[in-house]
Amino acid sequence: MLILKKSLWFISFSLLSITPLFNYSQASENKLEHIIVTGQKEEHTSNRIYNIESEKISNIAGGTNLITVNHESRLLTLNDALKNQSGIVIQSLFGGLDQPRLSIRGSGVQSAPLSRGVLLLQDGLPLNEADGSFHSSMIDVRDVQFISIRRGANSTQLQSNNLGGELDFITYTGRDNQNQLRYEQGSFGRQGLQMALGGYSDDHPIDARISLSYDHYDGYREHSASQRKTMRSTLGYTSGNFENRTWINWTDLRFDVPGPATSQMLANDPKSVLPAIQKKDPHRNVEQIRIMNKSTWDLGAHDIQLGWWYSQTHDNFKTPSHYQFVNYYTKGAQFNYKLETQHISYRAALAWDHSIMKDDIEKNPKGWLGRYDGRAENIYASLGAGIHISNSVLFNLDIKGTYAKRDVFSGHNSLAQSFNFLTPKVGLIWYPNYKTRLFANVSMSQEPASFNDIINPKAPLNKVNLLKFSPQKATSFEIGSDIELTDNISLSTALYRSFIKDEYITSHDQNGNIVDIYNYPAKTRHQGVEFTINAIQPLRVGDFLYRATWTYNDFRFMGGEYNRKYIAGVPRNLISGEINYQLNGLRFGPTVYWSPTNVAVDHGNHLNLEKSKPYALLGFNAHYQYDNIWLTYLNLDNITNKRYAASTLANPSVNKNNALFFPGNGFSVNVGVVYKF
Repeated sequence: MLILKKSLWFISFSLLSITPLFNYSQASENKLEHIIVTGQKEEHTSNRIYNIESEKISNIAGGTNLITVNHESRLLTLNDALKNQSGIVIQSLFGGLDQPRLSIRGSGVQSAPLSRGVLLLQDGLPLNEADGSFHSSMIDVRDVQFISIRRGANSTQLQSNNLGGELDFITYTGRDNQNQLRYEQGSFGRQGLQMALGGYSDDHPIDARISLSYDHYDGYREHSASQRKTMRSTLGYTSGNFENRTWINWTDLRFDVPGPATSQMLANDPKSVLPAIQKKDPHRNVEQIRIMNKSTWDLGAHDIQLGWWYSQTHDNFKTPSHYQFVNYYTKGAQFNYKLETQHISYRAALAWDHSIMKDDIEKNPKGWLGRYDGRAENIYASLGAGIHISNSVLFNLDIKGTYAKRDVFSGHNSLAQSFNFLTPKVGLIWYPNYKTRLFANVSMSQEPASFNDIINPKAPLNKVNLLKFSPQKATSFEIGSDIELTDNISLSTALYRSFIKDEYITSHDQNGNIVDIYNYPAKTRHQGVEFTINAIQPLRVGDFLYRATWTYNDFRFMGGEYNRKYIAGVPRNLISGEINYQLNGLRFGPTVYWSPTNVAVDHGNHLNLEKSKPYALLGFNAHYQYDNIWLTYLNLDNITNKRYAASTLANPSVNKNNALFFPGNGFSVNVGVVYKF
């Protein structure tokens, strides 16, 4: 802690000493207006919240996405909202309401089940537990206006210490969402129902909204049914330059675990499961209640935000080898301050979060393995400055200090760890003209292990060991651009390279059980390209809308046992595209989702024994909206009924016909209707 305090004092003095060098003026009464250029065209530019978020990410010297969620018709899962976004790898495991594998730039892709590597936020407040873990299916995207994604280690939130970055789900309030009913139904017993009621008073500074939803899915595969119930509510008070908002969320998620399949099962009967699945009935039940509050003061040149949150999460997870009954109790608070002067934007932030974890572990079917009590605690502090070198050049300098504890106790078996580290970030943004935004950054990240890694029963199961990890460290370099080629064509590109030390590596047995987790003893390297193009072609009657994305992942070991080999389980190329014809409220057209490259399923890259093969999924979407009251849609997915692996496990080595593949869904039809009143 002493080193951390001294470092933060020195950095704060350095930042303050910049001011007289440039002879900058005192704080202005009103904020400066900056050029905003993004890589995506959106219709909601008049929306105040959208404009605020658009300006915020335009001042980040890295790859970003700002997604208007209701542009996607079907909204049952996180996959529906994110699958066509560059830089985002979201892979289905069981095809339903379970937790998809969500990764950015390879961060957390090795965790199983997916539980770390990115920071999830709701309205700027963290959804992750204090150890970094999260449940991605706790999010109901039907309550989300926009998703603001800051890709990579250059992300802005205090709690983001990972390589991948952060996703901020900006939800509806009573001021910007009408009352609505929504019903969705599809193949394999898929159905969803939502009712949302909200409003505000012209005579009082209060707004409120509540949303209730129920989703059910019988499943494409055997033993893959899932069900989710949610309640989302918000109450806001707005008066002049002050806003206070409280959120209360409740989620009850249940899903069966069909487990991985062999390549023979994938080719002959992708709906089938291994005999151990039928015998031992693996499944997962997660229930969470979360309360959050945030106050915001907009004082002209000064922005002040104060937020706090509390959550309880009950996670009962039955695998083929063991049961885990896990309870998390998490609380936290954060403070953010920003000062705009004529030439410098100063920013400072403090945050604290704390989780108590209780984990009871038993063998499946019988045998007590122990009770594990964990405590995760983090203290964060950051200082930064955005220096306007000229009207077209912005230089960002940020430094964050973190103190992290990961303690686990179980009788005489205990592990206490604490870490102090600094993660500086330097970025540059240049607007050569009002249609072009160029950026570059160098950023550092350090990610301590989560309890899912530290306490992880490994097969063959006879005892549970507490594993000691070094934080995963990375230095990342990134360049990119957002360009409007014409009024109707925009491009967004980012190229990055990250050098990683102590990367977390996970391997499994033939039934999908984890057999090893460790820090890789040599360096690894993640690099890639993220590209998006959006275009509109006006016609005499209506318009053609084009969208295409390409995400290229080149993740390799740079020494050690697997030197120069690809890290297994990561798709090297993901390409998506769609062409829509739009006329008034009608929009329809074909879609494609293409993985054109073989994917290694073992770190030794024995593609001659096993691999995930290339595939292309063809689809068709139709969407009709009448007078902002009625909306209907039709989605056809995997029209050719392609048999493919949506995701895979990763092993150190592989034999023929190991169970490593998670089959994707076959041909499906989904329809929905929304009524706003």
